Amino acid sequence: MTVPEFVDAVIRYCSMTRASVTSWGRTEGHNRAVGGVPYSAHRFWLGLDVVYDEPPGPRDVPTEIAARLGLRLIDEGDHDHLQPLTWTKG
Repeated sequence: MTVPEFVDAVIRYCSMTRASVTSWGRTEGHNRAVGGVPYSAHRFWLGLDVVYDEPPGPRDVPTEIAARLGLRLIDEGDHDHLQPLTWTKG
């Protein structure tokens, strides 16, 4: 998935789930400072975090929406992380 394809999928995901982006691209230093993994998708503009205006339904609902859009949703507790389904580090 290219960065423009990722952006398109994220816009559609956020529209469908009433989500707002809280973190997107990161420098290596900022990624390290926030505890990100060394090859985080954030460092390549292919990973971002979202929060919701209201819960988007049962946990499987946003996960399924993300998957249909080619995204992997990772529950990180106080926010969700999205990256391409096909993401491999670096």
